[in-house]
Amino acid sequence: MPSLEETIAAVAAYTIDKDMENEVWQKGVAINGLLAADRDDCTEAARALVDRAVETQDSNGQLSYGPSYPIEVFQHGKEYDAHWEIDERKAMNTNNTTSIGHGVLDFYRRTGEERYLEAARGEYDNLQSVERTEDGGIPHHVPELSGVKGLWIDSVYMMCPFFARYGAAADEPEAFDEAAKQIIVHAKHLQDLHTGLFRHIWHEQPNSYPQSTFWARGNGWIQAAIVDVLEYLPDDHPDRDELIEIFRDVSSAVVERQDDSGMWYNIVDDPHTPLESSGTLMYTYAFKRALELGIVEDEKYERAARDAMEVAIGLVDDEGAVRRVAGPPGGPGAPLTSTSYGQGFFLLAASQFADGS
Repeated sequence: MPSLEETIAAVAAYTIDKDMENEVWQKGVAINGLLAADRDDCTEAARALVDRAVETQDSNGQLSYGPSYPIEVFQHGKEYDAHWEIDERKAMNTNNTTSIGHGVLDFYRRTGEERYLEAARGEYDNLQSVERTEDGGIPHHVPELSGVKGLWIDSVYMMCPFFARYGAAADEPEAFDEAAKQIIVHAKHLQDLHTGLFRHIWHEQPNSYPQSTFWARGNGWIQAAIVDVLEYLPDDHPDRDELIEIFRDVSSAVVERQDDSGMWYNIVDDPHTPLESSGTLMYTYAFKRALELGIVEDEKYERAARDAMEVAIGLVDDEGAVRRVAGPPGGPGAPLTSTSYGQGFFLLAASQFADGS
């Protein structure tokens, strides 16, 4: 079996060569992974993707040609059919483009070029204009078009690290508050009180869960979002302890459900579903970052992350593609494939071990 360093190089090369022109959030995760790899060729590729997203920012401030129309939600899972017609406009997304904003702000930090901060401001201002749930949650789709105000667990990763980074870059404390608030509001509606795990989708009216499984990547979104937010959130922020408590609750529930193989199931509590790589890699990344930040200290998280990383090396094929990634939108019945976000989360997870730690 190749070494971790050899595998990182293969995954990085495959990711650099991948055509992501028509992708949105998938590309945002890939950019984060390329930057985490800390290689000159990866940084150059990430900057090319970011610059293209800035060049194609629309008049509303949304990067990379503007909002996506995630028709893939209708490719499998009848749980969606009662809530949307198969109509592109009704599926218009509010925050997927914000995932690219993480990389935009990273290059502002690296270069100081104001065009990056201005592009981030466009994303930030656009999300401030979105109609919200009664308790202030930013819906995953435009309510005026979809006819519903729905919170998706995906959103916390797209939005919240971006808000926290923007607060630091633009010296806007309100953005820190927004980062914390969105995590807390999403947890209020999506975290199961009995298990600590997170459901996928909640709708305000009628109060319902059109997709209620404890989906692997969904529980990865919340954990990765919180550790990335806490890196930028001021130590004295009043919501910091609540975010840590949410992270500990869900991480404790997840770590206990790791399969003996080192991976996790696509539906975390259902061993009759396939072992899946994107959730596995997200947990690996989040556990290692949490240990580094001092959010958790128990050795079980270190063991879980190491076991997962060992098996993850074998998930990479000879060309550098990360296999067994649940395709969009995840949840039950999602096909296993290779994706840009799978590449990105492999690089994010592997970067936590690259120095031998």
